[in-house]
Amino acid sequence: MPIRKNEVSFTYDLEDLLDEVPEDDREDAATEAGELALQKVHDYMDRQISPVKGERNFRALKKDSPYRKLKQKLVGNQKPNLRLTGKLIEAMEVDADESSFKIFVKKNAKNTDIKKAYNHNVGDTVIKRQFLPDDSKQGQTFKRSILKVIKDTIAKYKKPKSKRPPVQAPPETISVNYEALLSTFKASKREKQIAKDPKTFKIEDIL
Repeated sequence: MPIRKNEVSFTYDLEDLLDEVPEDDREDAATEAGELALQKVHDYMDRQISPVKGERNFRALKKDSPYRKLKQKLVGNQKPNLRLTGKLIEAMEVDADESSFKIFVKKNAKNTDIKKAYNHNVGDTVIKRQFLPDDSKQGQTFKRSILKVIKDTIAKYKKPKSKRPPVQAPPETISVNYEALLSTFKASKREKQIAKDPKTFKIEDIL
């Protein structure tokens, strides 16, 4: 779903990646990939960097901002990591099915966390600090390190490909071709016998 005032979420399509995963394991694979992706999103936020491809570091809080003073007072720092009370981080969850996972901000009574998430992601009433890709923007996705975590997680669930046995021509085919070859070179009866069974070769055959 796109990022909206009443819903903030991002769905990652795993259909291609899950193609070689047994059907019974696909939802588990998608769930684990989503959970690890969410952990990486939190890591990026802690470092004040957007986890969205093409987006840069979160802008610092304005010096004269009341929020900056409040944050310094409550948590002892002025980092723009979207962590004042921790409620927004706690409200982010993962849902998955057999073809995708979704990271979303959980709804509460007044949707306060969703409103905060919306404002940060689009820059509505605060400076934009986007932490989820927007489905409505074609091609927008996570940064490479998160995509790698997703891909590597799914790969663990893939069924190993069995090796194909070597292809062997039927004995009769070899025999027919061999006979044709000997006929082409006009081999004698004795030469044909030796060609079929080299063990019958005697020194007299070349004297």
